Amino acid sequence: MAGRKKLDLTREFRKTTRQLAILNRDLASKMILLASQTGDTSPLMQAVDALQKADEYFSTENTPRETAEIRQALAETLYTLGKAQDDRDALEKSIDAYRSAITLASLIGDDKMRTTLKKNYSRAAKLLDEHEPAKRKAEKAVRGAA
Repeated sequence: MAGRKKLDLTREFRKTTRQLAILNRDLASKMILLASQTGDTSPLMQAVDALQKADEYFSTENTPRETAEIRQALAETLYTLGKAQDDRDALEKSIDAYRSAITLASLIGDDKMRTTLKKNYSRAAKLLDEHEPAKRKAEKAVRGAA
């Protein structure tokens, strides 16, 4: 009797955590849409938090395709807003989101998505490098020479 109750509780726990992950992915998707419609980057930061919470409930091996697609949308929205508003923080977060999406695309075996993401990642990194203040570039050059 106790073993069956434990099994039922374990199943219910798995079901609930899956539902929480799905809700967090949905929240991230809505925040990305809101940011793209308003031009405000603050909902994107909420999307990043929601995706991180969803990751707590999914292991890397069984992350669904939808999460990769949401991360791709997040990266692209952050890039677009970062470029339009000259927002360094948004550009940096877009690079992180691209890296995560590239990893997920590799895990699910989507070479087309991975290739597109790598190209967009490079574009974001180049733009971030172009916007890097001269002082930081000089500091990097000094560190690189040492």
